[in-house]
Amino acid sequence: MKAFTIFTSFALLASGSACFAQLPVLKRSDVVFMYQAERQTYQDYGATVLAWGGRPTAKSLEAARGLKFFGSVGMVTEFNRYYERFPRTYEQGLCRNLEGQPFKVPWLTDHQHKGVPYWWCCTRQPLFRQYLSERVADTVKAGADGVHIDDHLGTAGGMFAGGCFCDRCVKEFPAFLAALPADELTRLGVTNSANFNFRDVVRAWLAEKSGRQASQHPLYPKFRVYQFRGAAAFMMELRALAAKTAGLPVPMSANAGLLWGPHLSDYQALDGFSAEIDHHAAARRFSDSPLVAYRLADAVGRPLVSTASGGDWAFIKEQNLPGLVQGWMALSYAAGHGLMAPHHQWCYTPQKGTHWYDGPKEKFAPLCQFIRRNAALLDGYDNHADLTVAFSQRTFDRRASRVIGACNMLAAANLSYRIALGSDDIVDHPLPAESIGRGARLLVLESKDFSAADQQVLATAQPAQRFDNVEHALTNVSAAVRVESPAEVRALPRVKPGSAVIHLVNWDYDAARDGAPPATNVRLKLDLPALGVAGAKEARLVTLDGSTRVLPVQAGAVTVPELVLWALLEVKGN
Repeated sequence: MKAFTIFTSFALLASGSACFAQLPVLKRSDVVFMYQAERQTYQDYGATVLAWGGRPTAKSLEAARGLKFFGSVGMVTEFNRYYERFPRTYEQGLCRNLEGQPFKVPWLTDHQHKGVPYWWCCTRQPLFRQYLSERVADTVKAGADGVHIDDHLGTAGGMFAGGCFCDRCVKEFPAFLAALPADELTRLGVTNSANFNFRDVVRAWLAEKSGRQASQHPLYPKFRVYQFRGAAAFMMELRALAAKTAGLPVPMSANAGLLWGPHLSDYQALDGFSAEIDHHAAARRFSDSPLVAYRLADAVGRPLVSTASGGDWAFIKEQNLPGLVQGWMALSYAAGHGLMAPHHQWCYTPQKGTHWYDGPKEKFAPLCQFIRRNAALLDGYDNHADLTVAFSQRTFDRRASRVIGACNMLAAANLSYRIALGSDDIVDHPLPAESIGRGARLLVLESKDFSAADQQVLATAQPAQRFDNVEHALTNVSAAVRVESPAEVRALPRVKPGSAVIHLVNWDYDAARDGAPPATNVRLKLDLPALGVAGAKEARLVTLDGSTRVLPVQAGAVTVPELVLWALLEVKGN
């Protein structure tokens, strides 16, 4: 195993929750493969990281020599291996619904092993925990540089499917309830938490009136918190196990679909995200929504290498739209993160089940090589934000579409934003005072949803401007990069001391041609002081064909003669 630089050792927060030094596992310029490939394929794309590498073998390690190799462990996708490990007792580890029956993983309904469906397994059950722990330890011993956990929410991730009300989940819930204030227990109708059986209570409640759903029970939100906290605690255990096995901290990542529910619940156990993000391929146009996922990753200080959803890849395969994927790649790196190289991608539809998209190398490898050649314009740069968008995880959990919609309006206006995320009962992330304080332009969404502690941070903040709806922000905030062009162009500025790189993405995608017509004479009006490059007189344009061109900056304005898909404009201060 290669040793990673470790900044500090494991420690404990004052609250008593486990904390650790986040490991520097990814660079902005990394080209990440999702699954194993041949060595020549890695070289063709310029790959530097393997994210979902399975269990390392001598052959796969040799093929990936020089890459950071993350071995992967699946919490719902490895039922066949779990069955083989415990063929006589595997049923002990299954999730159960209210009727005590197991339920299938919805996107694996076409999978069976020896005639047994792929049941959802419970990460509270000792037998399944033993299996996952053995898999993590074995992955590390086999030579992985890091460990990736697929479907990291475990039992909590299956609540939408009806679980989990197994004996273990029901038995351990009273201890969680016992920690709640007595008046809250009374309000929720819990008179004896020690002997409380939530499964029986919900069954009786459902029988009282037809049409009810378990998720509507007054105590269900607490049960949900209990399950998500349990999932996060288990991820901490797996992280500690990996480190103990290796004798040094081991980087951890997870398939955290950041736009879907509280997938940030265990971010403190992770060094990065390698995750499925919905890209809305069926709309046949570029989407700003993935940018919200990248900004959420920024908000918790973690890199995100994304892939699209199984439905997205199925649509790309069916419609043959690699140009749409090229735009996804451009946006991801312009945002400071990355889309995993589209070499071999999982597709899913209810009609076809699991199938695969093998992306055309001639469409994607040149983009990856462009990224590697221009690492100096990617590494070390951070998002320049014209505006900070503050919201609570409670808001995002309840009304993600509203938050995403507001952020997408900002992106469409080329107002570059950062996210300041507040805590809720599931995601422990106090609102960062430094992001919303003096000098900030602040958009606050659903202020009533913030915790009491975060409300205090908001109350004492002194932003330069504060807005409570996106329309006011759009009217009153000027972008550091203003685009003047008949074509639709996204401008994403990234900065470091004395230098700015403005990523320009041609957003005029046309599905009929699977690409965007070149945009010509794109005029940019730059706020040079805001970008940290006051006095700049010229800019260097770097294009996908490998050419560079020096352009004059006159009165803070620069004109880009032609933009095909993606270009980098480097501006340095004098």
